[in-house]
Amino acid sequence: MDLAPGEGAEALLLTPHGRIVAALRLAHPAEGEVIGDLESPASRAAELVAFFEGRIFATRAAVRDVSEELGLITLIGPAADEIAAAGLDVTPEMLPGLQEHASTRAGDVVAVRVARPGAGLDLLVPRGRLAALIGELEGAGAERASESEYDDLRIRSGLARDRVDYDDTYLPQEAAMERAVHFAKGCYLGQEAVAMTQRGRVKRRVRQLRLEGAAELGPVFSVAPPGDRAADRSEDRAGGRPEEVGRLTSVAGPGAGGEPTLGIATIKTSVPLGGVVEVGEPGGVRATVEELPGTTSGPRLPSARELRESLQR
Repeated sequence: MDLAPGEGAEALLLTPHGRIVAALRLAHPAEGEVIGDLESPASRAAELVAFFEGRIFATRAAVRDVSEELGLITLIGPAADEIAAAGLDVTPEMLPGLQEHASTRAGDVVAVRVARPGAGLDLLVPRGRLAALIGELEGAGAERASESEYDDLRIRSGLARDRVDYDDTYLPQEAAMERAVHFAKGCYLGQEAVAMTQRGRVKRRVRQLRLEGAAELGPVFSVAPPGDRAADRSEDRAGGRPEEVGRLTSVAGPGAGGEPTLGIATIKTSVPLGGVVEVGEPGGVRATVEELPGTTSGPRLPSARELRESLQR
């Protein structure tokens, strides 16, 4: 994908079999500079540097790990731009545009536009300046949030987290990460597996659960519709225990303002959207299966059978 200065994008590094090695956010704040950040442990940054260095051939480029050099401040809320401009001593016009992942430099700070888990800005800041800038932002009206408050917000917005809600055994379609795949791109590592999956269907997918009460992380079980004899017989063969159809990996709520309890879970696609499941144990907290907000299913690609038939015409 070509990125003009000031643009950005989500991207995935995949295995040859299409499994997710790393999920990255790419920012291109200035000509000749691309910054990639990821949620995976910082120790993996060195692995990615080695990977990319091994794929530089005739291009003049250098890759380095800046984990020890930069820290991250996230500003979320309607006043994010005003506070960032005051803290950085710039005009709001000097901040990135409203397109998600847009980026720009404000002195030694890189500002990146974010839309999830809420509208605002990410500031990539030299570590020696972190404490001072946080103080300046708080002086401009920012309120410091706890990690649990941020986690609550990202779960409610449906933002699945790498190595929490999905890992390196997942295909992009299983992790509901099609937004980070360039389906019209030329050859890339894992492309064949991703394309074949897009032509078929996956057996599991990261979904949102709307829970009827507080729940602990753990297994998710099927709920047979009333009078479903086939399901009853299936449970009998399994020793009377409903089928385990997934796992709840993140949960938020209930909120103080009456917000419902929401969770992020990997659920078998045999459970339809709108289906009811039980969390924790059979007979546990009930939940409705929904699509993650803001996710897409990617473009429809012709199946192998449709491709064969088109070639035979």
